[in-house]
Amino acid sequence: MSPLAHEIYRQLLRHLRAGNNSITYGALAQAVSRKHPTHQRSRAFYVALGEVTEACRKSALPCLPAIVWSAGRTRPSAGYFTVAYPRARTDKARLEAWEREHERVVRDAAAYPPSLPAS
Repeated sequence: MSPLAHEIYRQLLRHLRAGNNSITYGALAQAVSRKHPTHQRSRAFYVALGEVTEACRKSALPCLPAIVWSAGRTRPSAGYFTVAYPRARTDKARLEAWEREHERVVRDAAAYPPSLPAS
């Protein structure tokens, strides 16, 4: 994973273990920017979120970016669904998969290691 992806993972894990079930893309970008300046709409930011998603999958963990939501909405942006559930054919299927994943992320917060393998 890239340094930006590692920092995103670290910030998400910290946020989750503090008892927070969600964070907006903007708040996450702001937290990450202390070490790796980024913007919530930058391509690098979204690529790094995808790296975290894939690293979680490879480590047999629930997808930690499931807790990152669009401001004013109670779910992730369309880009998340494309990366996390590429086989889901309908919006209903994507939302149901995400809801289950979000529950597992929150329930299994203690199962996440301090960092994920580089690749």
